[in-house]
Amino acid sequence: MKFLLVPLRFLISPVFLAAVNLMILFPMVLSIADIVQSVNRHIDTHEPVTIASTIALIMIGWGVALEERGVIRKRFGVAGRADEDWQVAIDEMCHEYGVAQLVLGLFAEIAVAMISLPDRIVNTIGYEHTLLTVSVILISIGALIQLRHIFVLIASLWRRKNVRERPA
Repeated sequence: MKFLLVPLRFLISPVFLAAVNLMILFPMVLSIADIVQSVNRHIDTHEPVTIASTIALIMIGWGVALEERGVIRKRFGVAGRADEDWQVAIDEMCHEYGVAQLVLGLFAEIAVAMISLPDRIVNTIGYEHTLLTVSVILISIGALIQLRHIFVLIASLWRRKNVRERPA
């Protein structure tokens, strides 16, 4: 089991988390642009709903993973190293950003799920593009938060490096 600790440490490192954030950010931004074009053209909502729903699901999943970084570290025995104070600060940061992604993703999913319900349950005729707009706004906020999280993770590495190199 000890041989798994090195890859696990990398998988929960700020560098890896920032890289995954960036990989998720690209389809978020492309989806936002695509959905906005669809809403502006008032075309069929099936594909934009599918896109928004998929991105919202990714936000939810990634949000849960981020918010549980500390639990993952403890569960797999990667906690308690010399840099524990810094790791705990990263855990707390990931928890906050993860909750933001989770909540925004959930509400973005709710908006587009309303469109998918039969009209006899929730009549959304004429409101499809409005609900898509709400969803894309929430996804856009999530993308901005994702971008900020990338910068905060990188900044934490830079600050940590400068603290270690500073003479005592």
